Parts: sequence; C-alpha cells; structure tokens
Amino acid sequence: MSGERPWIEGELRIERGVLDDLHAHALECYPSESCGFVSGPRGDVPLLDASVREDNEADKYHKLDPETFPRPSKTYFKINELRAARAFDEGDAGERPIKVIYHSHCDAGAYFSEEDAATFAAEGELMWPCAFIVVSVMAGEVKDTKLWVHVPGSNDFRESSLTIK
Repeated sequence: MSGERPWIEGELRIERGVLDDLHAHALECYPSESCGFVSGPRGDVPLLDASVREDNEADKYHKLDPETFPRPSKTYFKINELRAARAFDEGDAGERPIKVIYHSHCDAGAYFSEEDAATFAAEGELMWPCAFIVVSVMAGEVKDTKLWVHVPGSNDFRESSLTIK
C-alpha cells in the first residue's frame, strides 16, 4: 500500500497556515476532540498544504447507543465514515489525496492511544491509507503536535517527523 501512498510512511512537512488551522480547530472544539483531514499534492509526497475540518460525531453516537459507543467527544472522535470514504476516493481520483487524519486530545498528550490504534489498525493492516496527527490541548492551550504512522504487519504506530514549512 505504501508504494502508491508513500505519505503513510511519515517524514512529512506541513505548511504553517495548515498547522495553525489544526490548532485553531482543536481550541475551538475544546473540551471536545477536533478531527478532520489534511491533504497535499500527489507530486510532492511529504507536503501537507490543506486541511478540512470534520464534525466529531462521538456525542451523537454515544447518545444513540452508549453501550456500543461508551466514550463522549471529550475522550473520543468519530468521523462520518461515508464522508471519510468519499473524501479518500475523491483525493485518490485526483491530484490531492488525503494524506493525514488529524484529531486532538483534551487534557492529554499527543500520543497515539490504544483506542486510536484499535480504530485505525486491525490484524496488522492499516484501515485508512494515511498518517495521523494528534494535537494535545491542555487546559485550553495547544501543548504539542505529533505525527504517527502505522508499523506494517502490526497493530502498532510509531512517531514520525513532522516539519513545519
């Protein structure tokens, strides 16, 4: 999979304005988690130059079925799967693929949690063809931002470099 989507291996660079937007979204959503997509040109593999905010539907699902979705938006994010599939398909069909799914952690570090790993990897396979950015917001302030990539053949993720352009 990484041959046709090499950005999933990490070592990415993000434009300052895009990073600022991810941070602003995280602060606007706090104390709930923010989420969305980051894209870039297919021809410049490491470049992340656009973001799209998505609604965190965790509270909606939690209210409808608290047994299946026990976590509210303060500790969990859920992107509409149909919109996500459509965004990935549109990006793959054109020259601006989705390279990253981002989300924030509220009053927690920018680590890739067990819940994140369980959501995005199963039986050693990556569920969505992208890397992941986690923004840490502590007491209403952005404290950290990290890029995470899947370790092929496992359900694990490792930190990778994210350079600000």
